[in-house]
Amino acid sequence: MSSASNLIKMLVGIVILIIGVVWYTGLSGYLGYWHELVSLLKATIGLFLLFVGLIVAWMGYDDYKMDKEMAKEEKKEEPKKE
Repeated sequence: MSSASNLIKMLVGIVILIIGVVWYTGLSGYLGYWHELVSLLKATIGLFLLFVGLIVAWMGYDDYKMDKEMAKEEKKEEPKKE
């Protein structure tokens, strides 16, 4: 049931994406908003990179913290084994 639900969500997303692209490019001449689509993409690429960079940096910091904590836990466990 979960995979079917995910497939439906993906199909709905693809249909919405296609509708958005057709809206900006237009099938006929009077609905062609191609320049607005390019402007929208130019404006959102920087914001996308900002958020992706933030997420990657956050994940790296979290991994660093976890490694440090794991090393501390291993040091605590070593004397108990003796």
